[in-house]
Amino acid sequence: MILKPALSVILLSMTTFGDAAPDPGFKRISINLILETKEDLGDHRFFIKSGANLEEVFLHGSERTSVPPLGAGAYYSAGTLIAVPTRNLENVSDAPGERELSELRQAVYQGKVPGAVELLNHRFSREVSEAEAGSFQDPVYRIERDPQAGLRAVYVSGGVTSSEPRETRSSGLRFWQSAAAAVVAGIFLLFGITILGVLYFRKRAMAL
Repeated sequence: MILKPALSVILLSMTTFGDAAPDPGFKRISINLILETKEDLGDHRFFIKSGANLEEVFLHGSERTSVPPLGAGAYYSAGTLIAVPTRNLENVSDAPGERELSELRQAVYQGKVPGAVELLNHRFSREVSEAEAGSFQDPVYRIERDPQAGLRAVYVSGGVTSSEPRETRSSGLRFWQSAAAAVVAGIFLLFGITILGVLYFRKRAMAL
C-alpha cells in the first residue's frame, strides 16, 4: 500500500516530462487529420485509435472529414486510422456497456477483428518553428481501394513531407532532463520502499 503513492508520483513525473514546454523559438501546434474519398466505401467502417480512446470516423463522399485529437497531452499526441470490413462486425455488439468502450470498439481497439487494416499513423501535435506555425496546414489523405490491401491511404497535401521530426541542439538538454526525471523517480521509489520496511519491522516488534 505504501508503494502506491510513490509509483503515482513517478508516473506523474514521467507524464510531466512528456508534456515539457517547447524550446525557445518553437511552438507546439495541434494537427487535425483530414480525410477524403472519391469512392463508395460503405462496406467498411473507420476508426481512429489514440491513447485509451477509439472513435468512429465517418467519410461523406466528396466532402472532407476533419479528425481532431481525441485527448490532451503526450498520451494522445499520435493516432492510428483503422479500416474494418462491415461484414466482420455484424455479430459484435456496439451497445454501450459497463466498460468505457463497447464490445465492438474493444475488439477494434485490441486488433481482434479479422480483416482490419491500419491505414496510417498520424501525429496530432508537433513542435515547429514559430515561423512555420503560421503557415502549417493539416495533412490531407485520400482513402481509396487497393487490389492487395483492400484499402489504402494516399497522401494529398499539407503536413510535413520534406523533413523528419527534428533532432536539434536541445537533444543534450533533453537528455539531462530525462536523467533528472529518472533520478527523482528513483528517489521517490527508494523513499517508498524505506517507509514500507520501517512499518513492517515496527509491526513485527509490536507483535513480539
